[in-house]
Amino acid sequence: MSPESLAPPHPLPPSSAPAVWPLQWPQREGLLERQHDRLEALLDDLVDRHCLADEERSALQLLADRRDCLLLVRGLRLHLRLEERWLAQCGCLCPGHRAAHCEAVAAAAAGWEVAETLRAARLPWLMELQQWFHGHRHGPDALAYARASALTPSL
Repeated sequence: MSPESLAPPHPLPPSSAPAVWPLQWPQREGLLERQHDRLEALLDDLVDRHCLADEERSALQLLADRRDCLLLVRGLRLHLRLEERWLAQCGCLCPGHRAAHCEAVAAAAAGWEVAETLRAARLPWLMELQQWFHGHRHGPDALAYARASALTPSL
């Protein structure tokens, strides 16, 4: 099996900064939403892959799962930091939103420490993270993004 065949069928979470960061909220919001989409797609894919029996998967595929879980934790941490920075610049980041991010990152990292070595813990960890991410994206993030849009003068 070639390394290329281990590549996930979707773009990976944000791993490098664009050449030029957007300066205006509408462009920033678009970038953050694309990051949300990629993280959700990676979560969905990891859940689907986990549901396959180990016997159906090669050692390389199992290593790819581990790599992608690490990318997920790293991507979530980077996304939330960028989101906090941009929402704070708009005056739309409340302490509760920041605290929710801190708790999510801590829970994701702690959950991965267990799920990395105990495969039976991986699916509950992924599903819990998936549930938090979906609820947060369509709850606190949606409200903060709407406030930022309302406070941003139209060009």
